[in-house]
Amino acid sequence: MIVNQKELAQCLDISTRQVRNLKSEGLFQTVENSRGYSLEKCVREYINFKVNAETDRRTHITKEEIQAQHEEVKKQISVLKLRTLRRELHEAAHVEAFLGNMLAAFRNRLLSLPPKLAMQLSGETDLNEMIRIIKKELENTLEELADYDPDEIDGTIHSESEEDEPEEDIDEEDEEEG
Repeated sequence: MIVNQKELAQCLDISTRQVRNLKSEGLFQTVENSRGYSLEKCVREYINFKVNAETDRRTHITKEEIQAQHEEVKKQISVLKLRTLRRELHEAAHVEAFLGNMLAAFRNRLLSLPPKLAMQLSGETDLNEMIRIIKKELENTLEELADYDPDEIDGTIHSESEEDEPEEDIDEEDEEEG
C-alpha cells in the first residue's frame, strides 16, 4: 500500500515534520517512480528505529548509572582514607588488637593490686589512710584505661621530629624551584 507523507505520519502517530526528519536520516525511502511511501516497509523501519533507540538509551543510561555508582564508591573510599589519615577512623583488626592488649594489661594490673595493697596496708591502723591508699592505687590502675593514643591503634607511632621532616623537605624543594 502506497501512502503520502501525511498519511504515513497519521499511521505512525507522528508529525509530518518528524517523517521528513527521519527521511533525511535515511529512514522512509519513497517508492521508485512515485512520491509515496510503502506503508508496510515504513512501519517495519519505524518499529526497528524505535526499538534500537530505546535499546541504545537503556545501554547509555545503564553505562551512566554504573559510572555514577563507581564515582560514588571512589568518593566514599576517599572519605574513609581521609578519616584514617586524620586518625578519626581505624581498621577493625587494629582496634581489636589494641583493645585486646590494653584489656590484658589492665587485667594484669588489677590482679597485681591485692598483693601490692597488702604490703602497703599491713602496718596501717588508720582507716582513712587505708581508704586513701586503696583509692590512689585504683585511680592509677584506672588511669591506664584513660590513655588513648590513635597512633598506637594502627601501630604507627610518630615522633615530633618525624612529623617535622616532610615540612622541611617541602620548604627545601620550594627554595630550589624559586
